[in-house]
Amino acid sequence: MTDRTGTPALMARMADTLGLDLDIEREAHLVSRRQLDRAAGRCDSCADAEGCELWLDDHAGGATEAPKLCPNKALFDHLHDGW
Repeated sequence: MTDRTGTPALMARMADTLGLDLDIEREAHLVSRRQLDRAAGRCDSCADAEGCELWLDDHAGGATEAPKLCPNKALFDHLHDGW
């Protein structure tokens, strides 16, 4: 499932949980549309979507870093840390 901008639902939830707005990050040139498209592909191909959903449910109040199981952990952590 994806939202209106083509972002997979779990990727959008992960960004929200980490306090990130991917549209703002892209507009600020901190991440390119191409990088987000590749991240979306990694998210869609994730081997542990169920584990991701459980982690997101457990961290509904927010988190400071993505879980190790996330194929986009490096990207999310860099965006969260401000590069």
